[in-house]
Amino acid sequence: MTEGEVVEQLVEYMSILLLGVSLIFTVVSAYIVALNYFVGDAMLIARLGAFAFVSLILLLLLVVMIGAEGTHAGLIARLREIEAAGELTAAGRAALSNAVGGVDRFVRALLWIGMISVYAVLAYMTFL
Repeated sequence: MTEGEVVEQLVEYMSILLLGVSLIFTVVSAYIVALNYFVGDAMLIARLGAFAFVSLILLLLLVVMIGAEGTHAGLIARLREIEAAGELTAAGRAALSNAVGGVDRFVRALLWIGMISVYAVLAYMTFL
């Protein structure tokens, strides 16, 4: 895999990550609407079922994101191989720097914090 292909795949990774975030917002927004109009007045067993369903959806999205992190790590390893061979261009160095200690790590940390916070808030709102 060439450097250009790796950089292209890293950009695609970020696009997929943003798509995943938008899916999370969609699921959470739909669930909050359901809480306000349907689930909030339901019996406990119905609330448990609704929360289990939204938990399953969020878990599936989380598993996909963890799998994507593995692919991301492989792409970064390939950039390191190219760097060790002394063939890394400025674009590759920027992508490697971004992935190792830059924005990518910050984005992943915020996603984890956000997912945990959203899940806790949904649990609170469901069983309040």
